[in-house]
Amino acid sequence: MDTDGTENHQTIELMDTQETDMLDSNMTTGTEDATMQQESNQMDATAVPDSNAENIEDEVRSEATFDFKIPNFSKLKDSTLSPPVMVRNLPWKIMALQRNERNSTESKSLGFFLQCNGESDLTNWSCNAVAELRLKSWIPGQEAFCRKIKHVFYSKENDWGFSYFIGWNEIMDPEKGYIKDDTIVLEVHVVAEAPHGVFWDSKKHTGYVGLKNQGATCYMNSLLQTLCFTNQLRKAVYKMPTEADDSTKSVGLALQRVFHDLQFMDKPVGTKKLTKSFGWETLDSFMQHDVQEFLRVLLDKLESKMKGTCVEGTVPHLFEGKMKSYIKCKNVDCTSNRLETFYDIQLNIKGKKNIYESFQDYIAAETLEGDNKYDAGVHGLQDAEKGVIFKSFPPVLHLHLMRFQYDPITDSSVKFNDRFEFLEQINLDPYLDQKDPKNPAIYKLHAVLVHSGDNHGGHYVVYINPMADGRWCKFDDDVVSSCSKMEAIEHNYGGVDDEMAINAKHCSNAYMLVYIRTSEIPMVLEQITPSDIPVELTQRLNEEKRLEVARRKERTEANLMIHIHVILEEVFESHASPELFDFEHSNYHQIRMKKSQTVEELLGTLSQTFKVAQNRMRIWPLVPHRNQGQKFAHFDANEDLHKQLINVDSPWYIYVEMLCPDVGGLLPSFDRKRDVFMFFKFYDPIKKCLTYLGHGQYQLATRVCDLIPHINKSLGFEATTELSVYEECPSNSVQKIINMNDTLDKVLTQLSRDNSIQGVILIFEKKIALNNSDSVDGFISNQQNVVVHPQFNHLKLELPTVDHYFRDLLHRVEILFVDKTVVNDPGFTLEISNRLSCTQMAQAVAEKINTDPNRIQFFKCVGYKDLPGNALRPLHEGSIKDLLAHGKPRMTKKVFYQILSMDINELENKRQFKCLFLASNLKDEKELVLYPNKTGTVKTLLEEASKIIEFSEDSTRKLRLVEVSSHKILSPPKEDTALEGD
Repeated sequence: MDTDGTENHQTIELMDTQETDMLDSNMTTGTEDATMQQESNQMDATAVPDSNAENIEDEVRSEATFDFKIPNFSKLKDSTLSPPVMVRNLPWKIMALQRNERNSTESKSLGFFLQCNGESDLTNWSCNAVAELRLKSWIPGQEAFCRKIKHVFYSKENDWGFSYFIGWNEIMDPEKGYIKDDTIVLEVHVVAEAPHGVFWDSKKHTGYVGLKNQGATCYMNSLLQTLCFTNQLRKAVYKMPTEADDSTKSVGLALQRVFHDLQFMDKPVGTKKLTKSFGWETLDSFMQHDVQEFLRVLLDKLESKMKGTCVEGTVPHLFEGKMKSYIKCKNVDCTSNRLETFYDIQLNIKGKKNIYESFQDYIAAETLEGDNKYDAGVHGLQDAEKGVIFKSFPPVLHLHLMRFQYDPITDSSVKFNDRFEFLEQINLDPYLDQKDPKNPAIYKLHAVLVHSGDNHGGHYVVYINPMADGRWCKFDDDVVSSCSKMEAIEHNYGGVDDEMAINAKHCSNAYMLVYIRTSEIPMVLEQITPSDIPVELTQRLNEEKRLEVARRKERTEANLMIHIHVILEEVFESHASPELFDFEHSNYHQIRMKKSQTVEELLGTLSQTFKVAQNRMRIWPLVPHRNQGQKFAHFDANEDLHKQLINVDSPWYIYVEMLCPDVGGLLPSFDRKRDVFMFFKFYDPIKKCLTYLGHGQYQLATRVCDLIPHINKSLGFEATTELSVYEECPSNSVQKIINMNDTLDKVLTQLSRDNSIQGVILIFEKKIALNNSDSVDGFISNQQNVVVHPQFNHLKLELPTVDHYFRDLLHRVEILFVDKTVVNDPGFTLEISNRLSCTQMAQAVAEKINTDPNRIQFFKCVGYKDLPGNALRPLHEGSIKDLLAHGKPRMTKKVFYQILSMDINELENKRQFKCLFLASNLKDEKELVLYPNKTGTVKTLLEEASKIIEFSEDSTRKLRLVEVSSHKILSPPKEDTALEGD
């Protein structure tokens, strides 16, 4: 073997396994170079996998060793791939190719890569693996040339290895023994974790299922799996009475649901209902909570829920141990003992080699001496020993390794990743106050909870030995896979020296251990059968699943369905305001149809529903843009008869035009270039409302005056009755049509350019000719902002015309009136114009509550407090607008009021007094609100009080006024004392 070849070997650097260095110049992914095409070479290359590779059961194995023999190696140029070998249910291949070394076109090397799932089109999968890439020697007894890799394979980096694995000349040197008959053999030993993001049947491969991660709930998932495999606890949880519990708030029921699903479901289980029962909001679910605190709180909730039931005491029976805290004086006979219980033990790991050293440190005695002597009462200050000793250990022992501790230097929590060894089986007898030879404290490891990361966060997994038989499984959220005992135990000691171990990370180590007493294993891990679960609970959970499946099916079908709100003319007839109907409160006929159905099927459904022939009805879809008002689009059913409803927004509002049953014939055809479709209303100035008259189809060339006879006939007026006409526009406005001889296409402003938008609304009002210069379309203005109707005995009209009516709409406001004297009064709402006077408002309120308007006093609402403020002065001449607090235009305003015992106009000369009336028995009290004259005296005040006090028959009816200040009764004022200034 020549020296140059050896030196080349020494200059080749091992690949850095950190992902941040994956672009190291000494390695690349196999897809880096254009020459690295994933195609098989034309050479006769064969792969030699292990003998068990063809076995279907081995497809889910965690590791495998396989060879790839490459003949005609000297002719290798393009990349060549070996046949696949299945590991963790993913295909793995060896990739080899010839590479030119950097800055050299003559010096060549072998590129050697391991490819995972290379032909998959999925993008969200990943698989963590370590591997040894070996170039085998043909010389017997000579070791292979080996280099190691560690990588998380995923769609964009599905191969990993070395672009310059070994120099080409070294391989071609016969003395090195790597080539024989122009053939080399590449070998790979790969160890892989269970993949994420691809189909992995945890139930099939392990018999167990995982838990879904809500974002940062892996710590909770690890703990829930551990508690679930404490079978005796799970059995007790099943038996908790939850029949009457709220399914959204009961922690007990939520935990029953999770445990039941983990036992019987075949797919990963969700925990959203459980976290919701904790009261966690969505943000809480994305925050990692303290594991020890979470465990204690959860067990405490379960213990409380089990009280008074057949499973009371299960939690302390399984998890409660006892320890004795003591202080023992060295020089006198004085000892202080205190018995304490515990559910878990915190072990210090800093500076400790293994679990036995931590237990020894836990029970180590502390000497109290010098300034820290113990006060022994009658014995004075004494040197003493202070410590703890265990009295008993529970069947299930939870050990928290104190990897997270406070650092006073940085004033923060830090994580210790030091190596700390724990055994599969431990004997805790040395740490007991009294040992039981018949039942030694020997414990077997049941679960190892592992944290990867630092004090700011990370990832949690748990390794569990479900049957305590040495068969371990790794629970990584939704993925469960079998693993070796070494992977579960030794690899989680921390402080790993072998950086190429499959789960070896400097920051990945055990933080919690669960041991089970060997003598209690049959009890703790007793198998749970369906007969152990209460029938009522099984029925409830199955019913929940049935309803959930039904709801899921309904949601799926809802995406395939369209809701159609059918508007008939009866909706317009019941609407006495602007527009044609109320979106929120109108009664629609609702129809559900599949989006795949056609317009023809829709027409058939409408015809069958309303018992109308299809040729006697027509549909008008509502225009979705609200800024255009309630308009309808022309819809040619004949052209779109066979079109599907898939492009229609849901819900779809349509107006169905139908001929009246007493009208014969068919609906006339509609030509949007020639015709216009309109709705008609009539304004009644006495009722101050709009009345729907009907609809009509007219040609655009029709004059406005030609509509009048039809409208007069529908109103029962003489054919020659003159009417004014307005076009209703969006945003509660109208446009009066001046020239009645103009055609519709000239005067209608709401027609679209192509006349595709129909449904113009025309409003008619009666026009009366007057011989008065101040007439306004037949109404005369008077001096009180109202108009007198000449044909109705001079009836005063507040809104005489359509224009007045629509202008008033801009000033209408919704006011909530609340009685300030009634606690939590819900009040009542009125919609009135803010231009009305306060006197008119009082009249409206008085009519609503049936009282005298002159006895109502109003109070402004203090906006930021939502409380009554200053009272409105009597005889206030301002408008309602002056009384209302500023706010959003459409927001309901609030006004407070109270009903007085007198006319409000008298308040100008009155003064309010609040007094307490104390009966002769000095017990009964009653609050009085009195309104004496401002110029009155104390005698006047007493006279007012006597009017409302109910005296007993034997009473003298004499009253006295006293003032109490600082719990003292002051001298009563004389009756002639004036009230002014007091």
